[in-house]
Amino acid sequence: MGSALASLIAIAGTLLGASAAHVFQLRTARQTRRHAWDERLWQERLTTYGTFADALTSYRYSQNDRWHRHREDPDGPIDVAARDISFARRASAKSALFRLQLVTADPTLNHLATEALDAAWKIYSSEDQVELKARRDQALRALEEFMNAASQQVLEVARGQVQRASLDL
Repeated sequence: MGSALASLIAIAGTLLGASAAHVFQLRTARQTRRHAWDERLWQERLTTYGTFADALTSYRYSQNDRWHRHREDPDGPIDVAARDISFARRASAKSALFRLQLVTADPTLNHLATEALDAAWKIYSSEDQVELKARRDQALRALEEFMNAASQQVLEVARGQVQRASLDL
């Protein structure tokens, strides 16, 4: 009877140990998946924010060039080419904005990105050199505001990942 009880205790201990190991393995696997997801999202945001900034910078320059080419020869071949380039760059910037909106739900960041795109769009409708300069400066400030907010978000997420990782140890 004593050996049967000892065997039952040994079996129960083995089952308990295996169950505890299984629970810890599940927890570790879940944490690993969460960390991998967070890292992929962080990387995607870095890439997307940079792509948007690049596309917006190209669009701003094309709007400035379009303004100058239109004043040189309205509806001439150079003006038409500058307009076409500007339209293509706006489409790229708009596409980058849509991707940005997919990877962040931050309403402030989305608003700043939209404002930066709108500011670049307004460059072409300037009446004179003074207004052109003011609108170019405004478009640049809007992009800088977006980039400041985006970098803050990226840094906060990175800090959070580091803190969670240290707590998981």
